[in-house]
Amino acid sequence: MLKEYTIKDICPALSKQVLNYVCPLEKIDQIGLAWPHKRNFYSITWFTEGNGTAIIDFAEYSIQPNRIFLTSPEQIHNRLYSNDAKGYVLMFDKAVAAQLGIAVHSPYIDLSCEKTPLLKLVIENMINKNVTSGIEIDLSYFYSLISEDIHEVETDHKEKSTLLSQFKELILSKNIKFQSMEQYANSLQVSLASLNDLCHKFAGSSAKQFLLELKIAEAKRLLVYSQLSVSTIAYHLGFEDPSYFSRIFKKKSSSPLLSFWKNFANKH
Repeated sequence: MLKEYTIKDICPALSKQVLNYVCPLEKIDQIGLAWPHKRNFYSITWFTEGNGTAIIDFAEYSIQPNRIFLTSPEQIHNRLYSNDAKGYVLMFDKAVAAQLGIAVHSPYIDLSCEKTPLLKLVIENMINKNVTSGIEIDLSYFYSLISEDIHEVETDHKEKSTLLSQFKELILSKNIKFQSMEQYANSLQVSLASLNDLCHKFAGSSAKQFLLELKIAEAKRLLVYSQLSVSTIAYHLGFEDPSYFSRIFKKKSSSPLLSFWKNFANKH
């Protein structure tokens, strides 16, 4: 199984568990993390210099100056970049993400050059602060600046982004196995129509398709990075019929399970 890191693992010198942490990219490289790996927290990685490839789950993205990568707890991290790569990494747990309305709907954004000086000032201020005193205000301001490059900011965006993140957590929860979309909607205290509208607006699909896409993404992680059988993976993700799971996987991935695994193994 993959190594899963906590914020405390990233900075073992901390005297206690913290909800967020910010540091230069070079410090992460000095820790000697195992690659690929998972993290139990959200992260924002801003490359200010260098090049290479970032691999998030099973997709590859080019690294370039002023590109920011946003990742959520369930995703798998891997990357290959030049020795001269520089930048910053912001880490925060689910509670902070929910509080700030932070949601990851796209793997990366390209920053406007005119924002760079202000963003560097904000992030250096976070680094210079005592980490145990909290940096939520600075983090919120930083995210508000970069979010302008992601979407048109709406007055109710924070609330809706948080709701979509909660839906995502329910889908991937190991302890909750709902059998209908209505059960998910009821748990979130919204109507199914509202949940569908939310998913269409922020994810470009219906609630059911959003659910299936998340489960297939998790299936790929388990298929490649665990030794679980296809049947076990199917049951783990709430599919009572492994053959139906295999058909859904092929439809969503445009590749049968075994072919997907072989192609990834040969490539990496």
